[in-house]
Amino acid sequence: MAYRVLSRRYRPRVFEDLLGQPHVTRTLSNAIAEERIGHAYLFTGPRGVGKTTAARLLAKALNCAKGPTVTPCNECSSCREIDESRSMDVYEIDGASNTGVDNIREIKSNVQYPPSRDRYKIYIIDEVHMLSQGAFNALLKTLEEPPEHVIFIFATTEPHKVPLTIQSRCQRFDFRKLRSSMILQSINAIADKEGINIDDASKEVITRYAQGSLRDAQSLLEQALSYSGKTITQEEIYKSLGVLERDVIVKAVNAMAHHDVGEAALVAREVDARGYDPKRFVEELLSSLRDIYLLSMSLDDLVELSDTETVALKKLSALFTQDDLIRLMNTISRGMELILRSTQSGIALEILLIMAASLKPILPIDQILSDLKKLKGSVDQTGGALTRPPFDERPAFEKPGNEGAGGTAASNPAAATVTASGEKTLNGFLEYVFQKNGPIAAELGEANISIEKNSAVHIFMTGNAKNSFTDLEKNRDILRQYVKEYFGIQYDVILHKNAVSGDSPAIIKDDQKLNKLLDVFGGKVIKKM
Repeated sequence: MAYRVLSRRYRPRVFEDLLGQPHVTRTLSNAIAEERIGHAYLFTGPRGVGKTTAARLLAKALNCAKGPTVTPCNECSSCREIDESRSMDVYEIDGASNTGVDNIREIKSNVQYPPSRDRYKIYIIDEVHMLSQGAFNALLKTLEEPPEHVIFIFATTEPHKVPLTIQSRCQRFDFRKLRSSMILQSINAIADKEGINIDDASKEVITRYAQGSLRDAQSLLEQALSYSGKTITQEEIYKSLGVLERDVIVKAVNAMAHHDVGEAALVAREVDARGYDPKRFVEELLSSLRDIYLLSMSLDDLVELSDTETVALKKLSALFTQDDLIRLMNTISRGMELILRSTQSGIALEILLIMAASLKPILPIDQILSDLKKLKGSVDQTGGALTRPPFDERPAFEKPGNEGAGGTAASNPAAATVTASGEKTLNGFLEYVFQKNGPIAAELGEANISIEKNSAVHIFMTGNAKNSFTDLEKNRDILRQYVKEYFGIQYDVILHKNAVSGDSPAIIKDDQKLNKLLDVFGGKVIKKM
């Protein structure tokens, strides 16, 4: 006998076996028991959650030799033939392959004839949204006045593409993604019956990558079986499924939490070196950040994770404020478009992770206003620009004596600047350049930047950034344009090729003013010129 894949061997045979869709099974069971059978049904929902299976179960319940019954016998000819997709009175049609008007006209010409043997002639059309507009129009008349012996069951993952005129003539059932606990329950049951020795960590990997689809989980388990045999370990499952280890996501999140640009770039290169799809990596990263955000709000019930993963992400949630997580998710979501458009998605991912790691903590507005009031009157507001110490040394407005979260100067040399006139921050400028031109933003991320009020933007090329000097020199006019667009002032752009880490314009000459400034902002002198 030919081998049958797990998803077919363990397909539900009665309504009560269908996982995660109690609202569907209860309504259909009641309708059958009370003989209130509709002539058309629309089953919608994501892939692999039981839409087509439910359609077959409904067909068996209606055409079973002992029916109509909520519990088909699964032994009569009708039940067996429907299970094997060879029933003469139940037609399973792929909407993607039968999209034209002629296909629907053939159905219309056949519905007038009674079933060959069973009570009902049932048409199951999968991915019905793939039908052409002409095909839908041809089907509409039949749905309005169907013969009593005909039942249509439509299944689709994209219900918004099904015309409202069709939907209004159907009973609609929305299928839901399965909870992780349900998928884990199914994997355990299959492993027991098949004699598979699989550790808990491997089950968690399968559950996570199934993304609420039971069929996907069964397919992933089958793939792991083909690679490892009856004994499956976490190490082998990563290899067999071609998925990225969880610790790579954790590395990326840690790099963002500690503003470690170098580590963020290494993560991007690791993803690229392993041949992993950058788009899929960003999707997983976003999903993890979303889970971290929910855990930070103590909304554990909304997170579909194992106990082990929940504990790990709760530790990460302590590294962020909720506002910072929202800004991170927003930045990465916007960066997804860059990756999708880019012909070099690996580089685009590296730029995105560098930008995300460069984001600094959001300070409460009350604290900012309070510190600005302290500064007022202490510094001559007509005396030019004030350069703040780099973020990696000590963040703005942080109390003296507390070390900042920025890491080393090498990991995040892009220093923000506060001016006496209250101009926008340089981090904001870097985000703006990233949206306009990712490659230039990546070059700027390796440099020190500061603003000389009403005069110039100084870009100090240090360390590896010296290699980018030529590229930025070529794009000086573009940079001038970005500066004008963002700050609203036509600054000059001055590149300093042989700077050392921490260089910035020595604008404040008055030691008394400088000491007052350092006292308010908790900074320290990097270099006097």
